[in-house]
Amino acid sequence: MTTQKIGSSQEIYQIQITLLGTSPPIWRRLLVPAELTLGQLHDVLQAAMGWENCHLHEFRIGRQRFGVPDPDDRPMGAPACIHERKVHLSDVLHEPGAKAEYTYDFGDSWEHAVIVEKILTPEAGLIYPLCTDGKLHGPPEDCGGIGGFYNFLEAIRNPDHDEHEEMLEWIGGRFDPESFSLAAVNQRLQQKFRSAQKTAAKRITPKSKRATDMDFMARSFPPASGILPQARKRIRPDEKVPLELNDNERELILKHTFAGDELTNRLRIVPKPGESPIYGFNLDDLDDLAGYVAAEANHAKNKKLQKELQRLFSRIAAVLESYTDEAP
Repeated sequence: MTTQKIGSSQEIYQIQITLLGTSPPIWRRLLVPAELTLGQLHDVLQAAMGWENCHLHEFRIGRQRFGVPDPDDRPMGAPACIHERKVHLSDVLHEPGAKAEYTYDFGDSWEHAVIVEKILTPEAGLIYPLCTDGKLHGPPEDCGGIGGFYNFLEAIRNPDHDEHEEMLEWIGGRFDPESFSLAAVNQRLQQKFRSAQKTAAKRITPKSKRATDMDFMARSFPPASGILPQARKRIRPDEKVPLELNDNERELILKHTFAGDELTNRLRIVPKPGESPIYGFNLDDLDDLAGYVAAEANHAKNKKLQKELQRLFSRIAAVLESYTDEAP
């Protein structure tokens, strides 16, 4: 059953994403809640296409740009970039046929067409986002864009190609461009969106979501020993709180979680000698970060890694519990 307009927070968009310039086309079909933010849609598209979320990205809808704004990197005369976490899918794509362009990696310039095919009512028992179909394996990261990708395929297919051995070694010995695993895509989506509610759930405000997530994580991971309850310091909703992270903790977040660029870009800046490794987060961002760390700790197979992630989560949770941005 489809509808023509967005009228409820409980709508499901059927969207198709196609990697432009590929022939035959590399594409995926997805079912996503209309109330996803564009930042969350970015995470969905990364998982669906098999990208590793290690480069910058941007959405374009009409003349408007959406992403993670950088005040020092606005092209001359270009429209300002609106923060992707402040815009919901239903705010900008209103009906079947609505389109967006998603660019990933401004060096290789992977351009994707995103089109709303249908607007559906939720189906009982399904958890979204969900991939329902697709074709072909996505390109490997950093292969040089569309031209580099097809040169890479030619090299690995032809034993007489000058770069045959080099490309096979670079890719790890094997790459099947015809392969596509629906199960693998949905596994990646589940890893990114474990705490997503079933579609019958209503939109959760950021504060009640934080309370729900912290409830779940507190049950999954005991708080750090020696931390006593204390009165929370009241701060403004947009005010940042300090989180000290040593090199190992930064690497845990950057290498072992699915946290997006809006959370991790600041962690890529290595402190100067003598500077304290302190990073500022507002409470919503810090809550998101805690969720990513907890999710990985809960599913890590390596026991040492699991314990390190659990300790890191406990520290982040202790900082979260020290502040509140709720009105008195």
